[in-house]
Amino acid sequence: MKKFLSIATTLIAGTYLMAQSYLSDAIRVYDNYYKGTARTAAMGNAFSSLGGDMGAIPTNPASLGVYQSNELLFSTGLLSYDNNSSFYGTSYKETGYKFDISSAGILFNRKLDASEDWKTVNFYFGYNKLNNLNSIFSIRGITPNTTMMNEFVSYANSSPNSLDSYFEQLAYDLYVLDYDTINNKYFSPYSGIPLRQQRSIETAGSLGEFSFGLGANYNHVLYLGFTINARSGYYEDVYHHTEIDVENKITDYSYTFNYQLMTWVNGWNAKFGIIYRPIEPLRIGIGIHTPSVLKMRQEMYTTMTAVDDNGQTWSAEPKDSRGNNLGNFLDRYTFTTPFRTVIGVSYLFGERGLVSVDYERADYSRIKVTSADDQNAKDYTNDDVKSFLKATNNLRAGGELKLNSFYIRGGLSYYQSPYKSGQINDKANTYIYSGGIGYRTKSIVIDFAYTLTQRSEKYYLYDDNNLYPAKLETGVGSYLLTFGLRF
Repeated sequence: MKKFLSIATTLIAGTYLMAQSYLSDAIRVYDNYYKGTARTAAMGNAFSSLGGDMGAIPTNPASLGVYQSNELLFSTGLLSYDNNSSFYGTSYKETGYKFDISSAGILFNRKLDASEDWKTVNFYFGYNKLNNLNSIFSIRGITPNTTMMNEFVSYANSSPNSLDSYFEQLAYDLYVLDYDTINNKYFSPYSGIPLRQQRSIETAGSLGEFSFGLGANYNHVLYLGFTINARSGYYEDVYHHTEIDVENKITDYSYTFNYQLMTWVNGWNAKFGIIYRPIEPLRIGIGIHTPSVLKMRQEMYTTMTAVDDNGQTWSAEPKDSRGNNLGNFLDRYTFTTPFRTVIGVSYLFGERGLVSVDYERADYSRIKVTSADDQNAKDYTNDDVKSFLKATNNLRAGGELKLNSFYIRGGLSYYQSPYKSGQINDKANTYIYSGGIGYRTKSIVIDFAYTLTQRSEKYYLYDDNNLYPAKLETGVGSYLLTFGLRF
């Protein structure tokens, strides 16, 4: 698939947005911005050494072994967007809201013979969201001498006898792309003139895991656990790119290119973990996540409209040589993601509260496309992954203060950019600030959390040497409420 106009929130320069590249998808399916329950979210998801909460299971399955009772849990909430863009001196803010379900699960606790070293065995089935992909941006600005059609021209001249039906052919049908019969090459009247450029970007969807797990408690000193996970998800990328002739230099007034990409993800992995208490207040946890095998299915569709100076609108859809509508373009490929390791340390101050820190290492440079409908896309992407991506070192920290049955919590998460030093978004780190309150008894759990995710990155609308990138600032707030019953 020719995905040279990717709209993932983690983007790279136009020279890397080569035809048939799956690089942005590789990053998204390996990203884990854990949400969990309101309790774990409020504490920055620094829970790999604590356990006893379903939100901790995705990081360290040994959390299952800490449980001393049955539990049924459900977490839901609301996302709020406050995203800003800056492009050629024009700033624009986009806001919105979206309903969200972050986790749900049930755990069964079986107590063993109290006189034996093995105290409990716990069984779990549940769902946890790993990466929320909902986002919205609007980019606006007036450019002096650059246009998305320059990229179309470049591709058209590289294959003059086979215009892509989903891209260049649409522009050619509307005369936004034209052919010079004297010089025998394609050109666009939009090249080299001032243009008001507008692009709306919306991504919707998420990635998560359905898990079955088993945990055990050895003498209240050692906790073990493992999960088998079915990873699944769906996300949809949509953008509308408009360019307007602001000085009436050509006979066209404007054109709009519309792009839609739908992606289905299915796969599996396994996770293993251990939590050790060398002394009563101290806990040390290690979680190992095996590689995930992820099958990707994508459907792409594009359309284009143009408006002339008389106000008449023309439209074009992808068609074959006989004029039949082509419909969605289908593409399939498979990713294998590498191991992920989480190490945590926590300290409990008796019944008064606790502090906890997690370190996570995720090596994006070892992501691999193992099969694809297009062999060239597979080879290009594997080369790009090695050239542009690196291993990341992520940190999470949190604390909790207990006031009888009430709790006050706070946390901070830092996720390092997966791009190597020198790449355009090598500093596009993600920060998540969090806090919350809770009420817990022996039978009831009610927790609330608020998290704020922030990231600043650069985004190229298309590939053109004269184009400056837009600056995108992400601000996503999450209001999360967890209800639980212990029995």
